[in-house]
Amino acid sequence: MKIIFNADDFGYSKGVNHGIIEAFQNGMVRSATMMAVMPGFEHAALLSKQNPELRIGVHLTLTAGRSAGGVYKTITDSEGLFLPQNELIKRAAHCDIDMQEVEVEYEAQIQKILEAGVKPDHFDSHHHTHNLQCVVNVFLRLAKKYSACVRIYNKALLTGDYADIKTTSAFDDKFYGETTTEEYIKELTGRYNGDSLEVMCHPAYLDHTLLETSSYNLKRIFELKTLTSPDVKAYLLDQGHELCSFSDL
Repeated sequence: MKIIFNADDFGYSKGVNHGIIEAFQNGMVRSATMMAVMPGFEHAALLSKQNPELRIGVHLTLTAGRSAGGVYKTITDSEGLFLPQNELIKRAAHCDIDMQEVEVEYEAQIQKILEAGVKPDHFDSHHHTHNLQCVVNVFLRLAKKYSACVRIYNKALLTGDYADIKTTSAFDDKFYGETTTEEYIKELTGRYNGDSLEVMCHPAYLDHTLLETSSYNLKRIFELKTLTSPDVKAYLLDQGHELCSFSDL
C-alpha cells in the first residue's frame, strides 16, 4: 500500500514548520499542505525550497487567519479576519455564504503559494471546510483547474467533469490526540482496503503562536515523536508499504 503521511498546517507558525521538516527529514512525512494566510507562511515557503523532495499542497482556509483577498461580506469580518468555524458552518447550512467570495479567496491563496515558487500537487482544507455544501463544488473546480489531487469525504463527487481528479483509496483522520502512538500506526493498515492511504497528521514543535492560538497544541509534539520513530518506519517498510506523496498516485 502507498501511504501518505500528510502534515497539515505548514505555515501556521515557525514551530509547526520546524516540526514538519523534522518529520520529513527524519521520519515518515513526505507531503505537507501549506497555509497561505498564517504567520509562518514565508518561513514555510523558504523551508520548502530548502527541502524540495517534500511535496507541498494547499491547505485552503476559511476559518483561520486573515484572508488573502481582503474584506468580504459573507466569509470575513470587517477587518478581513475569517469567521469562527461554527459561524461558517452555520452560514453554509443556511446557504448564507457567497460562493463567488469563496472562489476568489481560494484562488488568492493558491496564487500566493504559486508566487512564492511552490508548485502544489494536492488540495485540502483547514477544518475540512471544503467539504461543506456548495463549497465543495468550488473546491473541485479549482482542483481540476490546477490538476491537483484532493482529500475529500464524498468520493462519489469524483465523476463526470471531475472523474480525472485523483484521491487516495482511504483516508485516516484518527491519528490525533490520544491515538498518536506507535501502536496506532503499526495497526493502521489493517483497518483499510485499497492501494493507497492518506494519514492526516500535525507534527510540530510548540511555540508561542501555536500555544496561544490553537486548541490542539501539546499533542503535536507526541505526533512528531511517533512520526520520527525508526521502529515504526522500519515496520511499515518491512510490511511492503511505500511512504510517498500525492505525486506518486
